[in-house]
Parts: sequence; C-alpha cells; structure tokens
Amino acid sequence: MYSEIGSEFWLEKLQKTSNITLPNWLSSFGEAALTTSGRGAITLLLQQVIPKYKTVLLPSYICESVLLPFIEKGYNCYFYEINEDLSPNVDSVMSFQNIGVFLHMGYFGFQTNSNLKDALKHLKKDSTIVVEDITHTLFSAFSRFEYNDFYVGSIRKWFGLPSGGILASSSRSINGPILRNDNFSKIRTDALFNKGKYIKLEDADLKDKFLNQFFEAETIIDHDVAAYCIDSFSEGLITLLDADKLLQKRKENFNELSKGLKNSNYFEPLFFELNENVCPMFYPILVNNRDQVRKHLTQEKIYCPVHWPIPEQVIERDFSSALYIYNNILSIPCDQRYGITEMNKIISILKSM
Repeated sequence: MYSEIGSEFWLEKLQKTSNITLPNWLSSFGEAALTTSGRGAITLLLQQVIPKYKTVLLPSYICESVLLPFIEKGYNCYFYEINEDLSPNVDSVMSFQNIGVFLHMGYFGFQTNSNLKDALKHLKKDSTIVVEDITHTLFSAFSRFEYNDFYVGSIRKWFGLPSGGILASSSRSINGPILRNDNFSKIRTDALFNKGKYIKLEDADLKDKFLNQFFEAETIIDHDVAAYCIDSFSEGLITLLDADKLLQKRKENFNELSKGLKNSNYFEPLFFELNENVCPMFYPILVNNRDQVRKHLTQEKIYCPVHWPIPEQVIERDFSSALYIYNNILSIPCDQRYGITEMNKIISILKSM
C-alpha cells in the first residue's frame, strides 16, 4: 500500500513510442488537436470561431481556469445556476439571450448535463456555438448531444502526463496549434519523475522539490493561456495509456467507497452508484465541516482536492446552489493508482471521525 493517497500523479520510468496515433478514447470526439492544457484548448477554439455575439454563458460551478481564455479574448461572461445535484438549472439557462458561446459539462464522470437537450436546441436557433467541456467525462461512454459544435478538455487530470489538452469536433474542421513552448511541460516532467522517486524513497527533500515544481508549472499557465502544441513526450504517453485498466480500477474503487461509506451521518455522497457508461473522476461528497475533515485526512496522508475555489466572478452573483457546492464539496481519490486496500483505509479514517 502507498504511504500517501491522492494529489498529483507521478512517473517512474521513461517510456517512448514511435506510434503517435490518437487512441479511441480521444478520437471518438471527432477531428482533434492536442494542446498543452485545457485552457490552451479553449484559446485555440476562440481563435477559430466568430460567434454572433461576443458573450459566453458558463456554469456557475466551474474552475476559474476555464474563464481565463474568454476574459483574455474580451468576452462578456455570464453564468447559469447549477442545482445541488450538479445538474444545470434549465430555467436559468433559458433566461439568457444573445449568447455567442454556451459551455456545459458533466461533473466527476457523470452525465449531470443530460437535461439540456431542449435548452441546446433553443440556443442553436440563435446561432449559439455549443461547447462541451469533457474534462470530467473524458473516459465515460455515454452518447453526446448532437447540438455540440466542439469539445474541449484537460487530459492531464487523469494520469501522469506533463501536458495535455484537447479541442475536438465531430462536425467542424480543427486547425491545430502552431506555437510551441515546452517550458511548462519540462517543469512538470521533472516534477512527475521527482514525485515517482519520492513515492519509492519517501525523501522529504524530494517532496519539497516536486511540490515547488508543480506550483511553478501552474503559475506559468495561470499567466499564459496561449494555445501551445502538446509536447512529444506527453503525446507518446497518451498512446501508451491502458484505458481499460484505468476504467476498471476507477469503477472498482468508486464502488468500494460507495459500499463502505453509505449511511454516513455527517456527509452526503453526490453519486451513490455507477452505471456501465460512467468512468468516475473522484468520489465527491458534500460535508458541512469540510475543512476539518480535509485537515484530518491530510494528517493521515490522504490528499483530497476541493473542486474548486470560487471564482470572484461567481462570488459577485447570487448563486445559492452553486455556492453551497463550492463551500461543502470534497473530492475523494479513487483513481487507477490505487486498489481496495487504499479505499478501505479512506473508509476507515472517515468512519472513525
């Protein structure tokens, strides 16, 4: 069993491939271009479309990094409410007019946006460009809306990958990025290998080193949302990924957590069971004393991210459901690095609180 659970992935050995072909789990979204990051993919999209209005309608529950390319390109950003079960509030969506780009997404692997069909049909009548963010549902196999014009997403959230974002479309042609800037990827590559060494050696100096490197890399793309090409090492790693194993392990781990954590008195799972088309990203729970729970888990070397810090653009508006999610959600790791032993450790610690 690993001494730590969660946080950034790692790499342990240099893997190379000469066969750079897009795997099925990416090519299923249509013609695609790979970028260094999800925000770079959005920038690439905005370089290729001329919407009827320079406005974007986004979910109120969202990562701030998604907003940055739109702000950089001078879009007026509007937000629709998200219900407490993470489904879009359709009435909120339909209350907007003159929307140039509409972005929607399913959360944590689930098709929480399945209720949008009529709203998308309505938006398309006004020539709105419909974009689905597939970051959380990249490996889920449910059918997508026919009204989607584009797909964008971050790939590097799913496994040990220095860089990786995608822009794809099953109905439009895609112009790939021209710019190259591998500084971000190089720093993350070093960080991933340093974490791999740390996992083996548990050297505290190595931990400080890779944490600083990951922070440095994120700082770079926080200040530069340009559409850069994915680096060749990351592109090769994508083709080597065993997607079936990833899917199997995540489902097994999610189901173990779901079985072990049912009937809890102090937190509520957002999803209780998987259907066969879902590949979970995390096991998300809503908990009132989140910071206390998270701190206790951290002391036990279980690192649970919060999705996400509240963007200031959302704070300024009245989104009661979304704000409840922001303030109470905690994401429990269930990814392919781990197995039943690690899941039982998480269950034991949460039950003991």
